[in-house]
Amino acid sequence: MDLATAANLATTIAVLVAIALGILELRRGRQERRDQAALEILRAVQAQEIHQAASEILKLPNDVDPDVIRASPELVHAATLVHFAAEQFGSLVFEGVFDLHMLDRMNGGWIRDCWYRLRRWVEAERAEERRPNTGEWWEWLVGRLEADPDPSKKVGAQVFYRGRRRR
Repeated sequence: MDLATAANLATTIAVLVAIALGILELRRGRQERRDQAALEILRAVQAQEIHQAASEILKLPNDVDPDVIRASPELVHAATLVHFAAEQFGSLVFEGVFDLHMLDRMNGGWIRDCWYRLRRWVEAERAEERRPNTGEWWEWLVGRLEADPDPSKKVGAQVFYRGRRRR
């Protein structure tokens, strides 16, 4: 093998190694971002105020009359907190910051259930404020959660993930 061929081979190997290291770094960065997103989800939901607000909303029946919400300053406050949290989650899933299935495993139940209770209130707010984007990311997120739920949602995580380790 002559010197030029050896140099070309060495260059090719160096480029392939650099590409492989770049791919590994991208994967590590993506996993780090997912882990950080999971922590942010936990921080947001662990906020006592959000937890209490969701608990209050979950006491209501599905499709509660918007006037019931409006008649209670406490329910308006709780609905608004849940609304803003769900809007943020929806936007962050859309942007790819949060993984849909990870969010579903961690918070999908209360996000869906609060939507079922408050959707008439959100629609009334849209109409009253003439702002069609009120609750848009929350509604979008619930649609995605229903269309592509985490596989464990059918039988429960305790059954679906039995004997499995983190991916």
